Amino acid sequence: MIRTAKNGCSSDISFKGKKVYYDWEHGIPFSSLGTKLDKTAFLKNLVDENNLEAVENMLADWDLHENGWHVIYPDGGYKNQQLFLYLSQYGRQTRPEALDYFN
Repeated sequence: MIRTAKNGCSSDISFKGKKVYYDWEHGIPFSSLGTKLDKTAFLKNLVDENNLEAVENMLADWDLHENGWHVIYPDGGYKNQQLFLYLSQYGRQTRPEALDYFN
């Protein structure tokens, strides 16, 4: 099951035109996300190639699907949770520098 990510005002979070979801014990079925897409191909249209690695590192825990982003919480913990926490307005998160690399 997955759940729609919300910000501090209880509004749905979107990133680059797609809603953001995360694993939760209650919610909607994972299959609602649809087919998994190629995140790198998607990003190549939005980011200069010189900055692509930094943006991919920022999105290390994010998978792109046709109906949204899925933020994965792996067994060992997040690889890079900064963007998810920033968009969620959780705590005093600074804006990730890699957001400046989008066209």
